[in-house]
Amino acid sequence: MIVRSLYLKILFAFLAILTITMLLTVGLFLMTAGRSYKCYLDQQATAKLKIFKVMVQKELDRHKDLPVEQNPDLAQFLDTCTALFGVKLWITESGGHIVLQSFEGPVDFMSSRVSPKIYHDDGITLYHYAHYVLKWEKYYAVIPISDQNQELILHLFVDTQKSSRHEGLFLIGMLLIGIAATLMLIPTVLYITRRVNRLNQTALAFAGGDLSVRTDIKGDDEIAKLGDTFNLMADRLERLVSNSKELTANVSHELRSPLARLRVSKELILDKLNTDKLNMDNTDQKGAADAILRLLNNMESDIRDLDALIEESLIISKMDYQESALEPETFRFSDFMESMMDAYQPLLSSHCLTLALDIRDLGKARQDKALVKSVLSNLMDNAIKYSRSGNTIHVSAGTVSPKGLEFSVSNPCPPMSQNDLDRLFNPFFRIPGQKAPGTGLGLTIAKKQVMRCKGTIRAEHNGREICMTVSLP
Repeated sequence: MIVRSLYLKILFAFLAILTITMLLTVGLFLMTAGRSYKCYLDQQATAKLKIFKVMVQKELDRHKDLPVEQNPDLAQFLDTCTALFGVKLWITESGGHIVLQSFEGPVDFMSSRVSPKIYHDDGITLYHYAHYVLKWEKYYAVIPISDQNQELILHLFVDTQKSSRHEGLFLIGMLLIGIAATLMLIPTVLYITRRVNRLNQTALAFAGGDLSVRTDIKGDDEIAKLGDTFNLMADRLERLVSNSKELTANVSHELRSPLARLRVSKELILDKLNTDKLNMDNTDQKGAADAILRLLNNMESDIRDLDALIEESLIISKMDYQESALEPETFRFSDFMESMMDAYQPLLSSHCLTLALDIRDLGKARQDKALVKSVLSNLMDNAIKYSRSGNTIHVSAGTVSPKGLEFSVSNPCPPMSQNDLDRLFNPFFRIPGQKAPGTGLGLTIAKKQVMRCKGTIRAEHNGREICMTVSLP
């Protein structure tokens, strides 16, 4: 599972570091302080065993004339120790025969699968058994004693019968400390991620076209400085975009005046030539006049192209500079499409083109009707402009949701690279080798209008046709 939330990443990273730190701390404790503590306890146990040996030997010496098993004081002493301290005591001869014991039952008490720690001191051997999984400790001591020149062995066995150990308590304490540290960290992590999310939402709003949005993150830390840097960047970008849009709008508007003067001058020259031509008797003069007329007609074509370019530039500038609100309305999309296609029949006929319709009537749609009409007109004009006589233009349309709709316009087109398809919506881009007149702004305008509706427009080529598909939510 990939964790994408910054909050969870920080929290999990802290928990991982905390867990590793706790494990290393517990391990270090067991290897140093814990081991020293155990050694200290075992040393104390050995010292007590020395004292216990002296006390047992004193009871033996009190009745030297009696066998060990008949010594009443020794038997009573051992029974008392067993009753008070819960230890098992027994005495054996050097051959291993039990001569006296303070408990009933067998003396086989330890499994050979558990390896003890062994301590030797003054003839006393102490076996320390510990099982870290089952959490218990047991001690077994072998103490040499003597009676009437006979060597005896006193055996002592202690089962602590503890259900918990010091290490367990220490680990529980560390766990509680870790939980407390995590709980204290959560507000800090939430504080950080909440501010990052606010900055992210502001950036998304700015990327969505709201250039006036700013973040209000307070403080002197890195996130607050990042917020201030974002605001500074947004201010400069807003001014830059605003100045650029205003410049484009003003330049496009101002170009209309010299174009109008050029057209008027052309008309005056044309009138003058037509008048003079009627009075000309020389064939050479008439030929020169006809050449000038052709140049003037070419000038008129260039003026119309430039006028169209300015018009489309003004449209784009107005869309960027002062974007009007959408005016959605409910209408039957199939009827709308049929009406649009009927209006295009004369133009299609004049270019010797046929139209193939595939309209799916799936109900009503709710969109800005004028905007949809503008997008569809751009696509149809484009398809007609770049289609040769005798070709067929395919139009497919239908509703795709209770409110959304989708339509596509396809026309024959030479194969195109994916790079050229991606650049079709860039301003002033023309298909390489294409000689049809145009400004290269029609698809740019269509894309901007589609984006206003939060929709998508894409270009695809199937090897024979290029298809422009529009989806509006």
